[in-house]
Amino acid sequence: MNALDVDIRLDRGAFRLEAKFRVPGDGIAVLFGPSGSGKSSLLSAIAGVTPCEGHVRLGRELLGDSAVDLHVPSHARGIGLVFQDARLFPHLTTRQNIAYAFKRAPTQRRRDIGEVARFFDIAALLDRPVGNLSGGEKSRVALARALVAAPDFLLLDEPFAALDGIRRRAFIQVLLDTQRNFDLPMLVVTHSIDDAAALASHLVVLQAGRVMTSGAFDQATREPAFTALLDPRDSGAAVSGLLLHSRPDAGQKYLWLRADHIVLATEPPKAISARNILEGEVVTVQIEEDGSHLVELKTAAGMILSRVTGEAVEELGLVAGRRAWAVVKVHALQH
Repeated sequence: MNALDVDIRLDRGAFRLEAKFRVPGDGIAVLFGPSGSGKSSLLSAIAGVTPCEGHVRLGRELLGDSAVDLHVPSHARGIGLVFQDARLFPHLTTRQNIAYAFKRAPTQRRRDIGEVARFFDIAALLDRPVGNLSGGEKSRVALARALVAAPDFLLLDEPFAALDGIRRRAFIQVLLDTQRNFDLPMLVVTHSIDDAAALASHLVVLQAGRVMTSGAFDQATREPAFTALLDPRDSGAAVSGLLLHSRPDAGQKYLWLRADHIVLATEPPKAISARNILEGEVVTVQIEEDGSHLVELKTAAGMILSRVTGEAVEELGLVAGRRAWAVVKVHALQH
């Protein structure tokens, strides 16, 4: 299992990146943080594009260690890097772009270009100039190009930045399918909590060049260092979609249920349209700065947060230990 072990330091003008974390060698990890936190710089350092102090290890192989003046060049690291803007060669066709990476892959590990193109549903685009492709098509071509180079680990920098809602959801499924079918571990940069929840089994949170928390997604998202980064409108919790009636796409890890989308009842709701009603127990009730109350509920699907008024807390008697039912609005399952 090719776990990624990172302990690096990098200076760029007045900005200093100090990142130490480890992500498993299976599944998809997400690197989450606000703009300017150093996410792209971190990926470039891991891939060997940007020299740095410290070390990077993939599995048992040391890829860089400034203490012994070791720096494996980026093309020899076994790490693929897909940039935010795809960075395809504009004067080449789709096939030629993919072939460029194919030639650099170890002979014994090369993947057939046609097979990879069919997997990403771009076989009909192979002879087109990449300038004629849509944003979603370019994203799939960039991913195909990275894959034919036969990496042991794949880094993706904001792969959804140029995609709208429908194309973004489709590309999330492409990444999930790629990881599962090719058994390829990934580290994906995103600032969207919905995208992170759909993809991640592991989370690394970066702010101002520092790793604030790292760990299993459902646990790391409950850490104060993570919740402090969220817009209040995004406050919520990660819930396994397997326990909800409207299941996520195949392979999706979690759904992010926002506190504003959860209605609470202290009796089993009847004669309502909602299909997702989760019984639980109140754990805590916190008062927010604007006077709203954030109720934490322990359910079979995991911890759920609901934002309610002070009047509702008093009328319903919402205190720790009280049984309650969380009603999940249907649009909470869509993103």
